[in-house]
Parts: sequence; C-alpha cells; structure tokens
Amino acid sequence: MHPAPPDGLKPRKTPRQARAEATLDAIFEATIQVLLAVGERRLTTTRVAERAGVSVGTMYQYFPQKQALLYAVLQWHLAPLGRRDE
Repeated sequence: MHPAPPDGLKPRKTPRQARAEATLDAIFEATIQVLLAVGERRLTTTRVAERAGVSVGTMYQYFPQKQALLYAVLQWHLAPLGRRDE
C-alpha cells in the first residue's frame, strides 16, 4: 500500500485508457531525461512537455504544479523496487 501524497502534490486525474497511460509514461520518461540534461533547478513543465511531445495543457491536466510532477515521477520510478518485496 502506497501512502497518499500531500494535498498539493496529488495528481489532478488518473489515466483510464491505455493511450492516457502511454502519455503519462512519455511524460515521466521526458521528466527524467530533462532532469539528467539540465537539472532540477532548470526543469520546467514546458521543457518536459516539449520532450514528451505533448502540450503544456496536457501536463496540467494531470499535474497542478512541477512539484506534483516530480513527486509522481519519483513514485513511478520507485514502484518496481517496492514490487520486488511482494
């Protein structure tokens, strides 16, 4: 069981279709790539959206702010580690 994120870091919506899940995966991958390329201080939702091939509006459909995106990416990246113990 995963703890609930703090209020300001909760995603706005969760994907319901495979296409939306693919979009989120692309956003998460792009976020990691941007972090590696420019670092956290220069990471912006615009840079991530460009790298993921989505609009900034799409980003904000899922994440209310950059910190919520980073929180979700961290959960996404660490989820496989938690499943190893199950």
